[in-house]
Amino acid sequence: MATISSAGVGSGLDVSSIIDGLMAVERRPLQILQSKQQLYTTQISAYGELISSVSSFQASMENLNSLTALDKFKTSSANTELIDISSTDNPALGSFNVEVTRLAEHHKMSSNEILSTATFGGAAGDSLSIQVGNDITNVITIDLSTAQTLSEIRDVINADENNPGVAAVVINGDNDIQKLVFTAQDLGADNALTLSYGGAINGASFGMQTLNNIGGDTNLLNAEFIVDGFTITRPSNSISDVISGVSFQLNGAETGTITKLSVSRDTSATEGLVKSFANAYNELISSVKSQRSGILGTDSLLLSIENQVKNILNSTASSGTLNTLSEVGLSIDKAGVMSLDADTLTTALETGYTNVAQLFAAEGDGFANRLASLAENWVGSTGFISSRTDGLTQRIDDISDRRISIERNLDIVEARYRSQFAALDILVSQFQGTSQFLTSQLAQLPDLRLNK
Repeated sequence: MATISSAGVGSGLDVSSIIDGLMAVERRPLQILQSKQQLYTTQISAYGELISSVSSFQASMENLNSLTALDKFKTSSANTELIDISSTDNPALGSFNVEVTRLAEHHKMSSNEILSTATFGGAAGDSLSIQVGNDITNVITIDLSTAQTLSEIRDVINADENNPGVAAVVINGDNDIQKLVFTAQDLGADNALTLSYGGAINGASFGMQTLNNIGGDTNLLNAEFIVDGFTITRPSNSISDVISGVSFQLNGAETGTITKLSVSRDTSATEGLVKSFANAYNELISSVKSQRSGILGTDSLLLSIENQVKNILNSTASSGTLNTLSEVGLSIDKAGVMSLDADTLTTALETGYTNVAQLFAAEGDGFANRLASLAENWVGSTGFISSRTDGLTQRIDDISDRRISIERNLDIVEARYRSQFAALDILVSQFQGTSQFLTSQLAQLPDLRLNK
């Protein structure tokens, strides 16, 4: 008898539906794993949102977790066209009257007007040397034993890797006339240029003259300015060593014009830092409460986070003269929302910025310091929340491995079912054929009752 290639054809059984039903039962463990995997993935996403909130909270704490965090200052210049002002750490506070009488300049020297085809040197020992400043080692020497034009001299100077700080430029004028210009790359008298010659080359060869209006006194290359009646010179227009923590940028000189500069505390910036503390707390607590009512509702860690934060906020600090957050205007209402009273903060700051800074940043005692350490315990590489997500990630990986193994086994089970039902189909078909044959034979037998 021919083999039936399609299960159920010979027997008439709905083999495909039977196998599908059996495989649906076999796949139930796989479906359970898939549901768990989806749950763990959703939980990881929720923990991710919580980590984001904690990280923002942590960043806000770090902004206050320094004894100099509240040292915010603002500066102003009455005439920025003449002078700009900025401050660094712990600047001197107050106002200053500054008159800029001279800007620092780059020393510049120019040759006579010379034909572009003219050459210099050509004999042994001919040379031109340019020294920058007073250090005799800061010198570049151009060998003119082979005659060179102004352009060639320029190229030699600019291409020298050991150039001590001088730039050469050729200016092209009318009728093929040129000038060679030397410029010190740095400002001030300390970088003034000095020329010397060798062989047949001398000062008259180039006729180099200073272009700066200094009357031969290179000290006039330095900036000069008057601060509250005190005349000061510096070799630069960027000044940072006159007033502690204060930098000037001299932009222009105008004798007789006094520019008022001021440095003061930036109370609005300080208030912004403290207000961000309150906002970060509110966002964290809101996030924790949201997660407690969601998929992480059964995790006791969320309640623990909320309680730990509140325990610190309800405690006192002992390192300074201020002990509670209410003394700087921070309070929590009945709805659990923290807010800032700016007037109370201003009053506290007036008693001393250091006192307010200690309240937040004192080591092991300040509120921001303790809360920053607490947040690190949650989201650090070994923190509680990080451990939760790591554990869930490992479970997902384990499930993925198990799913692969189960799916491989399901393929084997389905193949076995199909093989078994194919054999059953053939057997049933054979029985049906035999039945039909016997029925046919019995139908041909004479009816014995007629012979009676």
